[in-house]
Amino acid sequence: MASLFTRSLGLSVPWSLGLTVSWSHSLLALLFLLFTASCSAEEPGDELMFSRSKLLREVNSARNKGRFCGTKWYKAVNPVKWNQQLELAARDHSKDMFDNQFFSHTGSDGKNVDDRIYTQHYFWSACGENVAYGALYEDEVMKEWLKSPGHCVNIMNPAYTEMGAWLTGMYWTQVFAKPQ
Repeated sequence: MASLFTRSLGLSVPWSLGLTVSWSHSLLALLFLLFTASCSAEEPGDELMFSRSKLLREVNSARNKGRFCGTKWYKAVNPVKWNQQLELAARDHSKDMFDNQFFSHTGSDGKNVDDRIYTQHYFWSACGENVAYGALYEDEVMKEWLKSPGHCVNIMNPAYTEMGAWLTGMYWTQVFAKPQ
């Protein structure tokens, strides 16, 4: 069988590999590779590019310890849980920043975090947002947020009980809230 394969495709197959390949199997494998290699997300921002559980662990690990945010001490606070609606609000903002190449808490449409959360039908009693650009991994972005007093305060805010986040390109958005 290997000799048929080498004659029909003009390839040499080392006998040590123990391959037995027919022309029809080779063609199917080639078609599979061609079609699977061409698959991609429809638009940037549609694919999850980070680990929700790792980021949530990083946030709750930070909240579990007292720390200074700038010059003010914040005591340890309760953990937050992941919320899909807050993730969608974060996704929309990260994608907007990526698509329109800007970096701000205000969207290209003039909306702020509270507007983006309401758009996802999440009714909050407290909310906040962290944005970042350039970090590739969850631990990197958390280190940057914890070094920044304002971002650190959001992470340590005892009023927040839920969070969601998203990464598009190198644009991170993290949304915290407490439902009504």
